[in-house]
Parts: sequence; structure tokens; C-alpha cells
Amino acid sequence: MSVTSENMTKGALSMFDMMMNMQRLGLQAVSAYQPLVSAFMDSTSAAERATRSRFESTRARSSGLRELHETSDEQVIAIGEEVLNVGTRMVAGKTTRIRRIVVQTPVQQEVTLHTETVVLERRQPVSGSGNEVLTEVTIEMSDFNEVPVVSKAVHLVEEVLLRKQVTARTETIHDTVRRDKLEIEQPSSLPVVFKAAVQQDEKKREESASADIQDKRQLNAPQTGGKTDQKRP
Repeated sequence: MSVTSENMTKGALSMFDMMMNMQRLGLQAVSAYQPLVSAFMDSTSAAERATRSRFESTRARSSGLRELHETSDEQVIAIGEEVLNVGTRMVAGKTTRIRRIVVQTPVQQEVTLHTETVVLERRQPVSGSGNEVLTEVTIEMSDFNEVPVVSKAVHLVEEVLLRKQVTARTETIHDTVRRDKLEIEQPSSLPVVFKAAVQQDEKKREESASADIQDKRQLNAPQTGGKTDQKRP
């Protein structure tokens, strides 16, 4: 057991020494090639800076040319303004409502009623005839009472008319409108030319009129020459 443990300890120590030697050699190699690596990195960064500066200068030149090109073109700015348009519309206001309902009101009125009552009276005979006696006779007479009879009639009292009355009033509307305004910044030596398009149109018309006159003269010139030639012989 002791021999085996000693052998294992020796093997481990030898392996550890070998790893340390390899690490030492690697550090020496890195320290040896470090100047080359740093020089390569410095050259790469310098080339990158030069390329970036060249690209920025080219872009600046192209942007400057573009700005000059844009300023040399003709630019048109539209000028507008708002116009106030006032209209009307109907808006519902207060509502007037009329309802016809039926109500009951107590009334009273006096009326005269008559009553007929049967009265039995005894008196001495007035007529001297007695032919109708000693026979059976039945006489009936009824009482009558007068009672009120109520009836109702409807008659118009008044009429209610619901209509609309139109009145006019004048109201002033206060509001604001917007418009475009030019602010011109230019040197005092340069004049401002207005209505340039109108002047150009007039020049074109004059040139076209002069050209038409010249064409007519050229057309008439050969005809007159031919007539004179015919008259000579």
C-alpha cells in the first residue's frame, strides 16, 4: 500500500510540473507575439479612421452639391387664406304644449215640480137622477208626481289656435380667420420682381405676333413677284 501511494504521488507531481511548464511556455509565447498583435490592431484602427473620414468628407461634398442644386431650382410657395362662411340652422327651443282634458264642475239649478194627489170628499147629491145606483161600480184615479229630467247639450265656447310666428333679428358673429404671410429675407441689392409670369406671357405674345407678321410677308412676296413678271411681256 505504501509503494502504491508513493507512485501515485510521484505521478501527480510530475503531471502538475508538466502543466506548469506548459503554462509558462504559453505565457512566454504571448509575451513574445504581443508587439505584433498590438501593431496589427493599431494599423487596423488607423485604416478604419481614414476610411470613415474619407466617407464623411464625400458625404459632406454630396450634401453640399445637393443643397446647391435645390437652391438653384425654382421653388413655389402657395399663399392661402381662410374665408368665414356663416350659415344658419334650426335649433329646437322652448316647447309649448296644449292638452285638452275633461274636468267636472258641480252646478245647481232650481226646478219646480208638481204633485197630483187623489182626494176623497163626501157631499150631498147634486143631480136628482138616481138611475146608476144599486149597481156595482169601480172607479180608479192615480196620483202623479213630477220628477226632474236632466239632459246635457254641448255648445262651443271658444277656439284656441296654435301657430308659429316668425321674427328676424340681426346678430354679429365675431371670429378669427387665418392667412399666410410672407417673410422675405434677401440682400438689399437684389430687386423683388412681381408678376414675372405675366410679363413672360406678354413677351411670348409679342414674339408670336411678330412671327406671324413675318410669315405673312414671306407668303405674299412670291405672289407679287409673279404678277409683275406676267405683266412685263
